[in-house]
Amino acid sequence: MNNFKHLFYLFAISMFILACSKETVVTPAATTNTGTTTTPSTPTVSATGFKLTSTAIANGVLLDAFKCEKKVNGIENSIPLAWENAPAKATSFAITMIHYPNSSDSTKYSSYLLLWGIDKAVNKILYAEANKGTWFMGVNKDGNNISYTSPCSAGVGTHQYILTIYALSETPASLPTKSSTAVTYDVLTKAMSTVTVLDKAKLIFNSVSP
Repeated sequence: MNNFKHLFYLFAISMFILACSKETVVTPAATTNTGTTTTPSTPTVSATGFKLTSTAIANGVLLDAFKCEKKVNGIENSIPLAWENAPAKATSFAITMIHYPNSSDSTKYSSYLLLWGIDKAVNKILYAEANKGTWFMGVNKDGNNISYTSPCSAGVGTHQYILTIYALSETPASLPTKSSTAVTYDVLTKAMSTVTVLDKAKLIFNSVSP
């Protein structure tokens, strides 16, 4: 009986040691940087709830009706945009839209939309209205006009675009107070680095060419 108790005691001790030695592995949720902080992975919502949406995009894909917009006097109709839960201290917004032709090379990109000086009271831009507001617009993708450029890839496949809205402490003083072809993506982002970006939200979507 004593031997049995002794064996049982040793067995219990060994099981306790084994349990304590096992490493608990926790798999973290996927994350993405959405501006001021890192938050659970989502293409449109920042940590503060700042959110950018478009009715032209369904399930992350640009609807066919909004591709390859016809140029009228060099201007293309822009997709509708809306945003919510912007920081209370924001006095203006800026918006960019870019595409990386080679997804593995972030140094080369094409710019499709550049807006700045959007008043804090504005929370949406209707279809075809990006160049008609009280804000200002930069150069189009081709570098020859003040306009939005609609996705219109000639190549077969899926092409990703990144829309970003920036909530700013103020409109950068270095930017012109009128629309200008001199304002490129580089010019706009460099100007925003001189003020406080209170938050930003991204809307990443695909344009699929069959």
